[in-house]
Amino acid sequence: MVDDEDVDVKALVNAWLKTQEESDQQLLSGWIEDHFYRALQWVLKQNDLVVETSLVGIVLNGLSHLHHVTSKAHFAVCLIHGLGGNLTEGSREIFAKEVFSWCNESPPDPRRPLDTFFDDSLGRLMQYNMEKAEELRADNFLSSMSLPVIRTGDVQRALDYFLPWLDADTRQPFIICGPEGCGKGLLLRHAFEKLRSTQVAMVHCSAQTNPSHILQKLGQTCMVISTNTGRVYRPKDCERLLLYLKDINLPKPDKWGTCQMIAFLQQVVTYNGFYDSNLEWVGLEGVQIVASMNAGSTLGRHKLTTRFTSVVRICNVGYPDRDQLQTIYAAYLKPILNRQLAKHAVWGSSSKVSALANSMIQFYEQVLG
Repeated sequence: MVDDEDVDVKALVNAWLKTQEESDQQLLSGWIEDHFYRALQWVLKQNDLVVETSLVGIVLNGLSHLHHVTSKAHFAVCLIHGLGGNLTEGSREIFAKEVFSWCNESPPDPRRPLDTFFDDSLGRLMQYNMEKAEELRADNFLSSMSLPVIRTGDVQRALDYFLPWLDADTRQPFIICGPEGCGKGLLLRHAFEKLRSTQVAMVHCSAQTNPSHILQKLGQTCMVISTNTGRVYRPKDCERLLLYLKDINLPKPDKWGTCQMIAFLQQVVTYNGFYDSNLEWVGLEGVQIVASMNAGSTLGRHKLTTRFTSVVRICNVGYPDRDQLQTIYAAYLKPILNRQLAKHAVWGSSSKVSALANSMIQFYEQVLG
């Protein structure tokens, strides 16, 4: 692996630029020269990353959002999503203010710069607003594995940070990190459901998870075909397979500090294949690696090597703010209470349901202390 001091950032960026459409290259090169390197230096100086990665990893994270940028305002938002994706929430907000200032762009609400997105149809910056939820029914809550997603501003923002990495033209391996219970799995499931001809194969990681568990999952969901370059795994019943590794930082490293599963994934991501037990090369086609994890250093969680975090994109998500949490709880409570109490003098009222949601959140906060 190349040391950070040996990395030629401009050469890395120029190599990426050459992969873009010719019509985009000139505009992008100007904006990158004016703002990207300055923003990169700010992120490096701030040094407030949620998941440790290398300089190459930070640069590639930043570039990953700059496809098909149409204006300077659009570039500013994409720069915040890319270079700011692995920052803590506090640093990300400061970074967003700086980027808008450098680009001479004004977010709709300067107090909440992170709530800004670029509307392609209108060609200007807009603010995320709560989307009206579809009519929920009590039946929507029968399984905790398929809870409905309420598209609050925070949810829309979080989706915009990682949806470009699921795009068919720009798909990239990525990790979503965030605290326990912040909705990482819910966000991913919501995003996966929108994809065409895609199957999700989930691996629930534990301290004992190793490459054999991943190979077993691939064996269940892929077919092996022979090509002129050797054997290749391809998805069985769809065009794309998402290999979703939940809690990717739980597998335990060996006494030398190497985690076999992470080393295997690094090989898969870097070379689109792996060496099997007979040391024969096996390729992978149509398989994308997606992972989630709690970035905390609690017992049983292990630091991911920067060799791996450099070759995947990283997005940090947090808890929704209090107002949005109340909106979510009220949207959940209404159909549940309506099932039995639709005509009740108190619980048939939307304002009372909202008050109950507020009380539940207050109680939760008091229990947490």
